[in-house]
Amino acid sequence: MNTDEIIINMINDYHGHSDLFAKMQRYYDGKHDILSTYKHEPNRANNITVVNYVHKFIEEELSYCFGNGLTYISKSSNEQEINDIDYQLSHWNKNHNQELMRQLEIYGLAYELYYINERGEFSSRILNPSNSIVYCDSDNVPQLFIHFYKQRYDNSEYYDIYYPDKIEIYQDGNLINTKENIFSGVPVSVCYLGAEKTIYNKIKDLNDSLNQVMSDQINVISDYRSAYLVVTGADVDEETAELLKTKGILNPKGDGKVNWLMKEMNDSYIQNMISEIKKDIYEICDHIDAQEKLQSNTSGVALRTRLVFLEQRCKTVFDAICNTITDRMWFLFQYLNLKNLTYDYKDIKITFNPCIPQDILTIAQTINQLGDKISTETALSQIPWVQNPAEEMAKIRKEQEDEQQIDLSKVGLTNE
Repeated sequence: MNTDEIIINMINDYHGHSDLFAKMQRYYDGKHDILSTYKHEPNRANNITVVNYVHKFIEEELSYCFGNGLTYISKSSNEQEINDIDYQLSHWNKNHNQELMRQLEIYGLAYELYYINERGEFSSRILNPSNSIVYCDSDNVPQLFIHFYKQRYDNSEYYDIYYPDKIEIYQDGNLINTKENIFSGVPVSVCYLGAEKTIYNKIKDLNDSLNQVMSDQINVISDYRSAYLVVTGADVDEETAELLKTKGILNPKGDGKVNWLMKEMNDSYIQNMISEIKKDIYEICDHIDAQEKLQSNTSGVALRTRLVFLEQRCKTVFDAICNTITDRMWFLFQYLNLKNLTYDYKDIKITFNPCIPQDILTIAQTINQLGDKISTETALSQIPWVQNPAEEMAKIRKEQEDEQQIDLSKVGLTNE
């Protein structure tokens, strides 16, 4: 199969899966199926309730994984290498990694496309299967990448095809421009989790069931406003009925009786059903209900124990992102090589700093007991609020040097 045939198949595959990916995005946005499939009853309440656990869980995992940011460590203790990484990425959106994870969580697949912006800076654009598709070889190395998009105030459809050596730009299917690819290889990283591991695929049916039950019960409650007043043994004309609405008093003659006719509801059954659905949703996604009553032990260790399964899931997600960050270093160092700066991307270690309850005292005591058996940089990387251990070490050395400097004029040593 030649390259042109592969591109045609990629475009057909992209359009064939567009509806599925659009639905994944809709569920994250709270536009669930019940909004179009809920059965409406004439002359009855038809309120629709959407409880969006897809959005809730994705945002919880984002906060969990990137609440404390990432830490870059040089395995060879090259401080300049870490400083250059920090400097070259300083113009990036501060929420770049969070957005990458958000797209990965929604679709199970995300892309990071690298380019040089108009100011000559190394930059990246986050894409997803709803606007892009990639073709990889047997080693999962991208060989072709297509990005579909539209320009603002322009009805034309555009797509860019990235090759290992060039970039072709198409408008409405016609080639309009060709650019050089300055990078070695297709400048994209594939961040893969798998559709079966997304929150959407795990709980879509359960979330739909919860939406159905909640909507039905809210409408049952709403229909209580249509409860009937039953009058037995007496006649109530329209004038009396109107008077009843304003005065709230009805005086039937003779042996007449008045009472309300209302529906009976087994609220325990309904509540148990809702509780069971919610429990299944939390269990399947390895999340915990923050509203659940805690035991007396609320130490940092005890709280983290409750998060162990969520931490395992987030670690799986973060590993996929870590692979992309490694690719990011590979392309960044290609860019720096053009500036005569040579680094090895394999020298960079990325540390995961989850935003969870931490027993700082225990961490400090452990580091102290390890003594010289652990490097200062590695020890600093264990502290949640230390984002750049190499920079922190440089600050420590500078403070020590400042303290060692002695102003001779203050101790009376002058030349005569």
